[in-house]
Amino acid sequence: MSQSVPRRGTLLLAAALTLAACTRPLPPDGALPPSGPPQAVQPQLVSSLRVEAGDTVVLTLQVTNPTAAPVTFAFPSGQTYDFVVRPAGAGAEVWRWSAGMGFTQAVQTLTLAPGATWTFGGRWAPPAGTRGEFAAVGRLTSGDRPVERTATFRLP
Repeated sequence: MSQSVPRRGTLLLAAALTLAACTRPLPPDGALPPSGPPQAVQPQLVSSLRVEAGDTVVLTLQVTNPTAAPVTFAFPSGQTYDFVVRPAGAGAEVWRWSAGMGFTQAVQTLTLAPGATWTFGGRWAPPAGTRGEFAAVGRLTSGDRPVERTATFRLP
C-alpha cells in the first residue's frame, strides 16, 4: 500500500504538467488569443457584368484573377454560374438562366490561373410587350468564393 501512494502522486504530477504544457497563457493585456489557425488572405478578384438589351438580352459575366497566384473555387455541383433578371427595385424574378436545367450532383473544383479571365454568357428572350427597368444578376455559384455582380437595364 505504501507504494501506491507515491505512484498516485506521480500520476497526478504528470497529469498537471501535461495540462500545463497543453494550455497557452493569456496575453498580459487580458485579451483572448485568436482561436484556430491563421486565416489565409482571400485574393482580390475582379468581376464585371455586361448587359446588352434588345429583342434578346445578352448577359456576360467575367471573373478575372489579377494576382500572381492561382485561385481555386469549389462548386457544390456541375453548375458554375447563373443569371437572374427581376424588375429593378423589387419584385419576383422574371427569368433565371438555370431554370429547368439539370446539373451533375458532384462537387467540383476549378482553378483560375494567374492573370486569367473566365467568361460566362446567357441570353434571355423577353416575352413580347415586356417593358421597363430591370436588374440582372450574374453569379459564380462557388460555395467558398461566391462572386456576384448586378447591372440595371431598360427595355423600351
